[in-house]
Amino acid sequence: MGSFLPRDSAPKATREIAVWLSLGAITCLGILLQLHAIAAKSLWLDEGSSITMARLDWFNFLRILWRREMNMVLYYLLLRGWLHFGDSVVWIRGLSVVFAAAAIPAIFLLGRRLLGTGAGLISALLLSINAFQVRYAQEVRSYSLLVLLVIVSTYWFVSALDSGRRRDWNWYIATSALAIYAHFFAVLVMVSHWVALRMISTVGAQSFPGETNKQFWRAVKLLALWTSPIWIFIATTGAGPIAWIRRPGVNDVIGLLKKLSGNAEIALLILYCVCVLAGLAVGWASIARRREGAAGYVVLACWLFVPLIIVSLVSIMRPVFAPRYLIISLPAWIMLAAAGINSLRPRLLTIPLIAALVWLGLMGVRSYYKVDFDIGRNDVRSATEYVLNHSQPNDGIIFYTLSTRFPYDYYAAYNSAMNKPDILWPGNNSGVGWRDFMGVPSAARVPSLVQGHQRIWVVTTPLPPNDPRFASFEAALNQQQYRLTDTREFPYLQVQVFSR
Repeated sequence: MGSFLPRDSAPKATREIAVWLSLGAITCLGILLQLHAIAAKSLWLDEGSSITMARLDWFNFLRILWRREMNMVLYYLLLRGWLHFGDSVVWIRGLSVVFAAAAIPAIFLLGRRLLGTGAGLISALLLSINAFQVRYAQEVRSYSLLVLLVIVSTYWFVSALDSGRRRDWNWYIATSALAIYAHFFAVLVMVSHWVALRMISTVGAQSFPGETNKQFWRAVKLLALWTSPIWIFIATTGAGPIAWIRRPGVNDVIGLLKKLSGNAEIALLILYCVCVLAGLAVGWASIARRREGAAGYVVLACWLFVPLIIVSLVSIMRPVFAPRYLIISLPAWIMLAAAGINSLRPRLLTIPLIAALVWLGLMGVRSYYKVDFDIGRNDVRSATEYVLNHSQPNDGIIFYTLSTRFPYDYYAAYNSAMNKPDILWPGNNSGVGWRDFMGVPSAARVPSLVQGHQRIWVVTTPLPPNDPRFASFEAALNQQQYRLTDTREFPYLQVQVFSR
């Protein structure tokens, strides 16, 4: 049947301790980068939504999952438990650090199995200093969990193909199902596994017994059964709130590759592209010469390209191309680069190349600490402080962009201001329910919302020029004798005051 494991990959007993000590040092480096300045930036809208959802009672939590937010359900469930033990920003974001830290030894184990010990250690090092990985290790969302689970799922896929054991196939089913519950896009990695299986047999990179295809399709059927709530949700509700995604162009693809490479200067992208192309060339040569371990390159190439191709084609009809969704291909990108680096001869040439990648990678992480490179972060923390410091008795507040309320609630809870405006929409001072995660306040509701309040604070994210719905909302305020008296701009956030 052959094996994915290259002949020279298994370290001798005398080297095993050094390998694991190196991995431990790399993992510690990754954890330090992930924890550094973890609370420096404000919680933004998506993070506030995650925290608010995790704090809902079970009735409202299950209703909002089914009506709108089934994506990332696994993460929300884990966050619910995590919040029982603390609620500081460091602690809340720390859950993602746990997953990101675990991904470092996970990619080493997969990289060693597919490419050898040296490439496995290089993969772990590159992942630990990757700004894209560090950025989502500090995010109250499921992306670091997603990266971990697609690595583990692929490991069990390779193990199942190698051994044919039912136990390995069951582990593959379980980890793949968890990955899909962490994020819908994980299913694209499973599709890449199917393509890889077909291609491995087609190009003759490795032979499998006839039973392998039957085992794989059994796994697919069970995986579809285990994840059936997701497919029912998509069929009845849609893929979720993704209307903000625009149709991609060439620059978006280049931007994705830059993010996968670690958010540094163009030099880092060029180095990564050269290394990945070298890794693909080594894989092609291995396939052509029927070398043992050639199948691993097929798995990695499919993992990198299949999701990108599918998402690009689907985006022609409905845009779904978002770089953070395509973080599912980050491990493949890194391992192919590691394969290219590890193929250099003489070996001494790898030292300056790795040093350059590490240096530029750390510069990318440093740049991320200063400013985000993939989102416009709403500075809700500063906006909340401003509102509470300037609030007066009998004030009300409307979060026209409803999700701005969620991080506001978090910061307001820790603010000792004497006067806090009454929350008029969404929800009320008592909190929010599942219905409060959708829509904008209509002009018709303005009279009942503002009744009895002398001033109204209105919080919005940047709106399109002359947005007709907001114009109607503002006109309704004017009809109730409110006039705009103050406007304060924050990064990706606007706070307005309307007074009688």
